Amino acid sequence: MTTVRTFVAIELSDEARTVVTELQNRLKKIAPPNTVRWTAPENIHLTLHFLGDVAAADVEKIEAALKAAAATCPPFSLALAEIGCFPNLRRPRIIWTGAQGDKATLEALHRKLGQALAKTIDFKPDSRPYSPHLTLGRVKDRLPAKQLAHLGQALEREPAVGRLVELPVTEICLMKSELKPMGPVYTKLCVGNLGVRSKE
Repeated sequence: MTTVRTFVAIELSDEARTVVTELQNRLKKIAPPNTVRWTAPENIHLTLHFLGDVAAADVEKIEAALKAAAATCPPFSLALAEIGCFPNLRRPRIIWTGAQGDKATLEALHRKLGQALAKTIDFKPDSRPYSPHLTLGRVKDRLPAKQLAHLGQALEREPAVGRLVELPVTEICLMKSELKPMGPVYTKLCVGNLGVRSKE
């Protein structure tokens, strides 16, 4: 069976991508050398659901579910704001910037999309609460505890970002992810416009 590695995401506007890239460059200067694999700026996005490997034959069904869920939510706006780490600053593994603004609509969109996908392809949404974020970088494995501590301390000293930039959300995208030696390559497979019912 042919499969496709996929996820559903909100892409950044050009302005938001520029500002996030500037933030990333600022963080690179304070992080200890060779501690973080930084996300390529063109790959930074806000994930709604990671689907993993799905049957290629199911992509059309996923597209229909995505468009139907998108149609139930009006366009809204987010703001990219604080810097954070998973699981925490003492043991940083993922460095991110969070989304503020109309999180109620974002969470409703996340929930409705998960429900539509569950009915369509037996998708099982993550049981953990949704934590919207954009991954700026991943801390390298097996770093000495001292380096991890230095990285966490450097990030903690970084001043609050504040409201970086408004991100208008008018569509969601089904993306294909191909894992390459130089990093993942993402390709847009389809788009669902918020608040727009399909004419098909």
